[in-house]
Amino acid sequence: MNMRHLRDDPAIWRMLEQRALALAQVETVVESNLGEELLTFQLGQDRYGVPAHFVQEVQILSNYTPLPGTPAFVLGLVNLRGRLLAVLDLRPLLGQAVSPLRTGAVLLIVQASGIAVGLVADQVIEIRRAYRDLSPSFAGIEGQSLAWVRGIDPDLTILIDLALLLADPRLVVGDTGTRGL
Repeated sequence: MNMRHLRDDPAIWRMLEQRALALAQVETVVESNLGEELLTFQLGQDRYGVPAHFVQEVQILSNYTPLPGTPAFVLGLVNLRGRLLAVLDLRPLLGQAVSPLRTGAVLLIVQASGIAVGLVADQVIEIRRAYRDLSPSFAGIEGQSLAWVRGIDPDLTILIDLALLLADPRLVVGDTGTRGL
């Protein structure tokens, strides 16, 4: 198909230029409302998101060693290629009921502020750009606000600040002056 006549007709050329400018403008507006890449995952009935650059890998949660005497949010330890990582279930921290893990649950290996842990998720949904405009976060346990919940985006995804989550004093188990799980 020869499209040379589109370029040669000034009226058609102006119309095409106007359409191209309008389309470019819409993309700019949409892009300006988007932020960092976000890995979204399902946990129970809710969707959560963490900055994708903190996620080192995602794997099926097959084996973990339970740790007796730890809080309900610590499921246990997992051996990841010779490295022991704590496995955390966010549901108790969010005030949700603890239930058995779903078949096919995954482990998000995340690292922030020099601490690496595994977060349990029912499934990974997608990687997408985060919205900059967030609704205020909900109240957590006993009506207290959770400092590590940044807010809720228009897709009803609850955004988690991993650095603040891993700095939560409730995550320090058996503190002997050194930090870690």
